[in-house]
Amino acid sequence: MRYLFGATLADYVVQPSDGLWGVAPGAVITFWSDADGGTQYTDLLDASSNPVTSITADGNGFIPSFSGPDSITGMWADAGGTSRAWMAARNADGGGGGGGGGGGYTSVQRVVASATAPADVRAAATYVCDGIADQEEIQAALNDARDHGGGEILLTVGDYNLTAPLSIEGTDDVDVEIGIILRGQGARATMLNAASGMTSAIHLTKVVRVYMSDLGITVEGATHGITSATTNGASSGHRSFWNSSFRNIQVSGPWDGSHTGWALNLGSPFRSVFENVEIGGVGNGVRMYSEHNDFNPGDLTFERCFVELVGNNGVAYKIESTTANGNMNQIELEMCEAIADGTGCTGILLSGVGPVNYTHWRGINLEQFDKLIDVQQGNGNTFRLNYIELRAGVTGLTAFTFAAPTYNNSILSCGLFYASASAVLYADGNTALPSQPNHVENVRIYADNTAAITGTANPSGTTIRRGIVGSGTGTISVLHTPGITAPSQVITLTDAATIATDASRGSHFKVTLAGNRTLGVPTNPVDGQRVVWEVVASGAARTLSLTTGVAGGFAFGTDITALSATTSGATDYIGAIYSASAQRWRVVAYAKGY
Repeated sequence: MRYLFGATLADYVVQPSDGLWGVAPGAVITFWSDADGGTQYTDLLDASSNPVTSITADGNGFIPSFSGPDSITGMWADAGGTSRAWMAARNADGGGGGGGGGGGYTSVQRVVASATAPADVRAAATYVCDGIADQEEIQAALNDARDHGGGEILLTVGDYNLTAPLSIEGTDDVDVEIGIILRGQGARATMLNAASGMTSAIHLTKVVRVYMSDLGITVEGATHGITSATTNGASSGHRSFWNSSFRNIQVSGPWDGSHTGWALNLGSPFRSVFENVEIGGVGNGVRMYSEHNDFNPGDLTFERCFVELVGNNGVAYKIESTTANGNMNQIELEMCEAIADGTGCTGILLSGVGPVNYTHWRGINLEQFDKLIDVQQGNGNTFRLNYIELRAGVTGLTAFTFAAPTYNNSILSCGLFYASASAVLYADGNTALPSQPNHVENVRIYADNTAAITGTANPSGTTIRRGIVGSGTGTISVLHTPGITAPSQVITLTDAATIATDASRGSHFKVTLAGNRTLGVPTNPVDGQRVVWEVVASGAARTLSLTTGVAGGFAFGTDITALSATTSGATDYIGAIYSASAQRWRVVAYAKGY
């Protein structure tokens, strides 16, 4: 392998002048096998991997980074003076590893200076950008680290203008450890500016281990911030990166609704950590997706992530299984927040052609979305929410959606769901496994103004709803306060031409009839649920008819075949049991004249 020389604080050519020592700008240095005489080494590579026979110091006398001949760990440097100086390879002892050979990380730090960095910083850097196509210098440093078993690329303060993506690669072999550290000086101090038309600013692949921190990325058009993809190499384990960390990263869009890409668009990520990620002004936030049937990506953690979407129809967080097998699973997300500035946006979307399983969301804030949580695929996903709010003033939006193939997903808690307009709290379409129902629990609702909050259980009525409480000037028909189903709790129904019953509210309902009425189809039933209707006639004898012949309505048997008029001032009782398979309330008891 080739070892690296130069680019340290000691690597300056100096010469005497007027009795003082000073740097020798532009000095040409040759390299030899001996302090006096010997053989000249001419098989050198400059920082861009071009073959050279000598190295030229810059205007400050600084010797830039270069590679020596194969296996040479030290050389005698000759700058045309009366003697030569010994120069040792900076990565020759311990941690150097080999290009493709693994064996640990190199201790070498490759400094890449921006064109706008201070002059003294640029003078000491390994690579210096010109502000035009700065990915060239950064990529040279990344490739050099990769080819020498790993290492650190330190980006200085300033802006870096990218006209092509940076590629951070491993070896496509999970048994060969290539660790690349890419570090800036802070998300506002070190900024990678990706030009429009690029696929992404940074791309991760070939099962690399990357440690990225303290930098910012700007994106335009359809350009993504950070992408990853597996190459499906025979030894890659079908993963793009793993055992990696991303800390103190900021991705910014143009803030005008024109961006349509993702801040993070990560295919086949595995066993990695994301912390303090801030995203704003973009069309879409974070997407994680599977790519191969033989691998389940995931095992990820996100802590303190914020997404602000600008534009229409965007998604803040999307987890997607793009293959029938190879499911995205086991992802922990804590203190993740999102807000939308547009129409048709979704806060959290679990989707794809295969399941998304066992993702867990804690301390989540979602504001101004048309859909807050949309589970289209998967099971075993749980959500603990702080504050949530649908788009203000728009009626008919749905907070929580569970599609037909989803089951055993749980809204475990919600500190406050603020509703400024009529909305649906939950719409559960689970028909795949209604015996393993989805849950909506421990939700506090505030219905402002005249907002009406409703909900739709799955067709079998098995959706678990409990601990739903509320307040405000609006109406909430999905309340499940503690003790609501206790036998002593009587729910009073509103007298009307067609009387409505929300079966989820209890098991004993009372209505006082001021005329002949019809008992409508009860909503939100549960299979096997037993309900008693207490009917009181006021002012005269009253007849109550039951809605029959439709799904969810009533059905008589051979013992009880009809109802008769209730005597004025008297009370009758009607008992029924709901059958999910028949989709009918079967009348099993009828007692009169109390």
